Amino acid sequence: MPDALRNYLLRLGWSFKDKEIFTLEESIKHFNLEGIGKSPSKLDMSRILSMNEHYIKHMNENDLFDHLIKYCENYKAKIDDKSKNIKNSLSFLKNKAKTLEDIYNNAQYLIKDKIKILSEDQKLLDNLAKKILKDFLKEFENLTNINKENLEKIINNLIKNNKTNFKGVGQPLRIALVGSKFGPGIYDIIMSLDKNEVIKRLKAVS
Repeated sequence: MPDALRNYLLRLGWSFKDKEIFTLEESIKHFNLEGIGKSPSKLDMSRILSMNEHYIKHMNENDLFDHLIKYCENYKAKIDDKSKNIKNSLSFLKNKAKTLEDIYNNAQYLIKDKIKILSEDQKLLDNLAKKILKDFLKEFENLTNINKENLEKIINNLIKNNKTNFKGVGQPLRIALVGSKFGPGIYDIIMSLDKNEVIKRLKAVS
């Protein structure tokens, strides 16, 4: 039985102090009739998802990736050709994910060869945003070592030169690379994509 489901069933009508998450050993050790309450149990999906989030966050990433692969094969489509990038990015793709569906959705910018920018986000790519994208592209193309430190230098210079803030630079970059103003951290996005792919997506909008 999956740990999240076991924990949820264990806590239906039973409690031990204020503890929410139990290992199998702790379940066996602490469960007793004295901890059973008088109120009837009820299905609480928010609680199930909260527990699921806990286990996704702490699960071995190799095991989590295997679950994701099987989930996609059964309910989506095979992601074999994209699997390496997704596996290497699980550390942030699983952030705040409550289900495998959430991870799959977070990884769409890695799965799809061509992203589609949402219409409401397209409006945010004004002249200043497009100038920032062009300036970033010019500096990015010259990078031989793509890491957070070098990316921070470029972005900080763009913030200074355009008299804006991190959002003013990060938001258009995220829209251009992911298709939405929502998504993983901008440094994670850039480093998870192939350099040529970043360049291609930036050129498509700038």
